[in-house]
Amino acid sequence: MTLFLASVVLGIVPMAVYALVVWRLDRWEKEPFPLLVAAFCWGAVPSILFALVAQLVFGSSAPEGGEVSLLGELYDASFLAPLTEELVKAFGVFLIFRIFHREVDSVLDGLIYGSMVGFGFSAVENVFYFAGQADAGSLILLFFLRAFIFGMLHALFTGLFGVGLALGKFSSNPLGKVFWPTLGLGAAMATHALHNFFATLGGEHLLYAILGVTIGVLWFAGTAWLCLYHESRWIRIQLSGEVEQGVLYAEQALAAADFWKRSSLFGGWGRRRLLHEATELAYQKQKAQRCGMDPELVARISALRERVRSLSRADPLVVSGAIQPGRPLPPPLPPTRRVPPPLPG
Repeated sequence: MTLFLASVVLGIVPMAVYALVVWRLDRWEKEPFPLLVAAFCWGAVPSILFALVAQLVFGSSAPEGGEVSLLGELYDASFLAPLTEELVKAFGVFLIFRIFHREVDSVLDGLIYGSMVGFGFSAVENVFYFAGQADAGSLILLFFLRAFIFGMLHALFTGLFGVGLALGKFSSNPLGKVFWPTLGLGAAMATHALHNFFATLGGEHLLYAILGVTIGVLWFAGTAWLCLYHESRWIRIQLSGEVEQGVLYAEQALAAADFWKRSSLFGGWGRRRLLHEATELAYQKQKAQRCGMDPELVARISALRERVRSLSRADPLVVSGAIQPGRPLPPPLPPTRRVPPPLPG
């Protein structure tokens, strides 16, 4: 009983911590926490159940009194598991995109929702593996491997599909709306299959599995950084017009687009609300630019603009004199070229 309880804690807690860290990456417009919990739970319960049933039905079986052959193990691990597990996990991400499409504003959102489903799947899968260990020593060794060395695996797999789904959502090309999600799902299955192939062979082949997950973590970090960079860039672009119209000051626009200053620990409640509303205004303007204006969106942008104007004047830095209205300011925002430079001559 003690070993089982330890398996539950060691299986779930690390994945929950990883999920919270990834959630914190999105400083500008955090996804609704209940929706992230739902994504985690989809990976933890329905995905596990559907995958188990499919693998029991279609998996290779051992001969009477014998063991499954290596070929059978490779079929189960490198073909059946990636196919069934990635399909059911992907379906959960797809449901979020369809039902809660208003919450998906960037490619980073796809990465976050995909990884949440993956972390949920890893949590319960780890509990099953840990509970099957004969003693505490075996449990600790397996915990180190699955929670630290391979802890990001399912988040990486399903994150690939989430990114593909987001790229398809924001693609203006009808073919792109099909191509990117298909590529994302194919990449999730292929990387899953490749990892399981080397892990099943074991021995020195395990080094290839470790190399693969290292490359995957670098891809995850690089993709997140690139998404955050582009979000910061277009927040600055969208708020530049608000600075020119006197809705808010340049320092406030720069703070709203800054990764660290958007932290919930910065500046007190009044300033946090200002930065949040200014960021929301930028997101709504970006949405209008991408999808076109409609009366509801126009009204939302207008209401946000007035709230930002009011909060800007009540900003503690303005009240204290750190930001002085009417003072000549340097160029309010970093220059961002929007059109190609003119040709020489």
